[in-house]
Amino acid sequence: MLTTDGAIDLRIALISDFTGWGWAGCEELWAELARSALKQGNEVAFVQSRDSVDEKKLRPLRELGLKLLSPGAGTEFASMVKRRASWRLGSLVAGWWSPFVNIPSYAPDILFITVGNALPSLPFIHDLERSRALAIPYVIVCHNSSLFDTPIRREDQEIIARFYSGARRVLFVAQRTYKDAEHLLATNLRSVSIVRNPVNMIDAGALPMPDGPTARIATLGRLTMRSKGQDVLLAALGSPQFKDADWILSIYGEGPHLENLTKLAKHYGIVDRVAFKGHQSDVRAIWTENHLLAMSSRNESAPLVIVEAMLCGRPCVVNDVGGISEWVSEPETGFISSGIHVESFVAALDRAWSHRDQWAAIGEHARERALQLIDPDPGGTALKILQEVVAER
Repeated sequence: MLTTDGAIDLRIALISDFTGWGWAGCEELWAELARSALKQGNEVAFVQSRDSVDEKKLRPLRELGLKLLSPGAGTEFASMVKRRASWRLGSLVAGWWSPFVNIPSYAPDILFITVGNALPSLPFIHDLERSRALAIPYVIVCHNSSLFDTPIRREDQEIIARFYSGARRVLFVAQRTYKDAEHLLATNLRSVSIVRNPVNMIDAGALPMPDGPTARIATLGRLTMRSKGQDVLLAALGSPQFKDADWILSIYGEGPHLENLTKLAKHYGIVDRVAFKGHQSDVRAIWTENHLLAMSSRNESAPLVIVEAMLCGRPCVVNDVGGISEWVSEPETGFISSGIHVESFVAALDRAWSHRDQWAAIGEHARERALQLIDPDPGGTALKILQEVVAER
């Protein structure tokens, strides 16, 4: 509906395909969209299709007026079966119902669908189709990028490509993620735009480098080796090139592979120089204490931790995955490992070490680069796209 000042009041439904732990980085954008939309007088509902959403993230949005859409009695029953009987039986029961069954009765003007990877899963698409939610205009935003999984079956490619072609807009947080999606589908996508993730810092000012001769290295992310690759970093620092160098590694994050990583640190004989710091919500406190970000991820989208480190004036050593090279360039703002294996990361880390006396200057360039690329209002940008889609109708 058009208001007197020319803006469009919308009823927006937000959907996330994420099914893991309480919150993921890919959900920050829809949260910012919700915040911007609610502050401008729009009506917004989040489809709570999983029971593990972090209430600390939802509470501020609910105070602004965010509604929660129940997944329906069938999905709730399936979740109960998973908890009290077995996951397998619960999954079979869940197949009879869609967690999005209540969307049509909410009658949104538009759906904003967050896909955690470059491509959504088939069960997620089937759930949307069974609920008839895709009869409503929808916009998709895609995040993580991965090309090393099992090739997609042709019939699955066709289903996913149809899902994308039905969208009014398809958004990606990095150019490479967009190109990876086209590669995986072997098709060209239309109505594509690149959007930026929000930065989780109120103060984005530069920080001075910590004092002291010891190189303080930090890595941030959930402790899941398959995606974040902390095991590669430990192997690199345990290699002959770095075993006797003067460094300390701080690992920030929580996750299922803490014990595995601790054993690896012992295996490489570096456990006395590796500190597992758990989750730290104060990003600036991290970079007050550390000189260098090292991220040996096996797959990524456009990781916020890199952007935040750059804004604080820190150089990065990273694998060339996802949209990372759109932010980091060598040697201006950091050092890039061309592969996702230990040898290439050792080489990148070695190049960074040889430029150690320039880390402060490289960090200044990194900050300048980040300031050029960030979107100061990503929620507002996403909202504008939704408004344009509805206006086109």
